[in-house]
Amino acid sequence: MLVERTVCTLLLFGIPVFAQGQQSDAARQRAVFPPLSAAQQAAKQSLIDSIEIESDADRPNIVLLFADDLGYGDLGCFGSSEIPTPRIDALASRGMKFTNAYVTAGTCSPSRAGLLTGQYQQRFGFEFNTSSRAITERLGRGLDPSAITIADTLRQAGYRTGMVGKWHQGSRRQYHPANRGFDFFYGFLAGAHAFIPRSDLSKTEIEIGGGAGSASPMLREFEPEAETGYLTDAFAREAVSFIKRQQPKQPYFLYVPFNAVHTPLQATKEYQKRFVHVQDFKRRVYYAMTSAMDDAVGRIVDAVSETGMAENTLVIFLNDNGGPLYTGVQSNGPLRMGKLFLFEGGVRVPLIIQWPSRIKGGSICDGVVSALDIMPTCCSVAGLSLPDAIKTDGVDLRPWLSGQRTDSPHQSLYWRNGDNSAMRKGNWKMIEVPNHVWLFDLDSDLGEQNNVAEQHLDRVHEMQQEFRVWESTLKDPAWPPKPNRPIHVIDGVNYRVNI
Repeated sequence: MLVERTVCTLLLFGIPVFAQGQQSDAARQRAVFPPLSAAQQAAKQSLIDSIEIESDADRPNIVLLFADDLGYGDLGCFGSSEIPTPRIDALASRGMKFTNAYVTAGTCSPSRAGLLTGQYQQRFGFEFNTSSRAITERLGRGLDPSAITIADTLRQAGYRTGMVGKWHQGSRRQYHPANRGFDFFYGFLAGAHAFIPRSDLSKTEIEIGGGAGSASPMLREFEPEAETGYLTDAFAREAVSFIKRQQPKQPYFLYVPFNAVHTPLQATKEYQKRFVHVQDFKRRVYYAMTSAMDDAVGRIVDAVSETGMAENTLVIFLNDNGGPLYTGVQSNGPLRMGKLFLFEGGVRVPLIIQWPSRIKGGSICDGVVSALDIMPTCCSVAGLSLPDAIKTDGVDLRPWLSGQRTDSPHQSLYWRNGDNSAMRKGNWKMIEVPNHVWLFDLDSDLGEQNNVAEQHLDRVHEMQQEFRVWESTLKDPAWPPKPNRPIHVIDGVNYRVNI
């Protein structure tokens, strides 16, 4: 199947880009996931309409804040002594911090697909990044239009839905946020974007890792719009505006996927002044970017308070994957490796949930949770009961948020990245690459330094069998990883990164 799809997508080279997704009929058919036909769209809407809604549900507002490439150890509440993050730390002090939280991939766009659908993204072939904006557009890659998103479901419950930030789920019209359940969109569709307009780079002295996203326009709905502000500040501005425009009696869902702190590393001189004591310029810029995102979170939370809705607003903060090693500035704390890898540093992330009327401030959950849990939890708090035909792989976390349960929400979690795979079962973590298996006891070896696979062969075989059963439920990748993928030597073993 992968070979057939690859041949099909290669035929698309040379297809022109049409304004607002108006591709030719041939281009539409050659997309990895063409637009839904009228009959398919009607069937999808019928499925959404079948969602049951509790008439007496107390529907809180929901604000989902999603950082990009943040280091696990770069928040004060997760151990940083280098970067003050008082506003994000305040979320933890007023809510619940999760110490064993995971995303479904070590890279940006597959992780977002899992978050938005509550399903392992491999169930609809979204195994690797969509690639550059030009390739993503030309080959028609993106989130399967038939997949139902968290925005689709919450809009069914009467929520006003908005998104501000980085999409990275496809750039053709059928993938656009406005066609995936969002009533409002301001942001960009690609995987990266400059934070400062190229014509105004004097504000930052230098650009590190420059050029990213320069061809990706900022959009308001479908229309390009020039943005002159520092992008993290601009996203806060638009998020605050969305919150303040909402009607008091209509709940809203606001998804804010920042592109901070993804490359290019850019921060204004004003933000850099907070870290004049940091001698290394690259590190100073990264710290300033993280501080700017912390400010943005604060402005968004303050806007919720100013509307008088703080007590009944669910605020969620998490990250898309671990901090990358290639920048040399992120810290993943005690975790091994980082973005792109299936070691803890690539897939374990900070997660904080605040809901003052329901969550005791300063709570800590040590159970294993996943970004997969966000959709079923939000549906639950919105009074939605999903039909069996809308499947999720997550868990409704409400009993844990209220303190009614203290066990682990998940006994097993799984990851697949091409020929690399991983599984967590209880305290055990298995990572498998061609011709090698690691097994770690995370209770005693959080840094994944002591491979005990040889001492626990029965456990390895048991976990491998369970993983294969899970894998049998997945689809083949809808597109291949990038060619010429780098090989890293870890413990003397070749680990090829699939991006």
